[in-house]
Amino acid sequence: MVETFSIDTPRLRLRPLSLEDVDQLLVYHSDPRVVRYIPWPERARAQVIEAVEDYPAPPFVLNEVKDSVVLGWVLKDTGAIVGQSNLSLLSKANQTIDVGWVTHPKYWRQGLAFEATEAFIGWAFENFDVHRVVANIDVRNPESARLAEKLGMHLEAHQRQSVFTKGEWCDMWQYACLRSELPRRLGG
Repeated sequence: MVETFSIDTPRLRLRPLSLEDVDQLLVYHSDPRVVRYIPWPERARAQVIEAVEDYPAPPFVLNEVKDSVVLGWVLKDTGAIVGQSNLSLLSKANQTIDVGWVTHPKYWRQGLAFEATEAFIGWAFENFDVHRVVANIDVRNPESARLAEKLGMHLEAHQRQSVFTKGEWCDMWQYACLRSELPRRLGG
């Protein structure tokens, strides 16, 4: 695979995902612990292939609501895919994006989600006209809430039974941060 786009951090290379990555992605896309708090179901191989085929390719644009960017996190020292970040345009007029992250369980609690998401948000602020970034987090997932706070985001809302997913109504926390509030390292 020819990689034409990447974001580098000390331990990771964030890059577009390809069909060559399907077997590594399947490990965590099919893990019920991983997908419990995100909108996807546990995925079979065919569903991972379909998802990867739907991911946008560079050059990335955020011109229309729902335009998105999905990047995998590759450990530089092993080449293993250990997670992924996504962002999507929620409002062009309000210059607002939504950001999310998913980590392979073997790599939980190693600071990789923070490292990747910090770089990803910084890249988004450098490359797009973004005023506000939000993260919608299932209240049953306090680890993601702690990550949002570590990234400099603030809890703005507790939305009761605001999302119906996987057969149940879920409460969500909305975390957000304005460009002007972000630490300088993130483009603030």
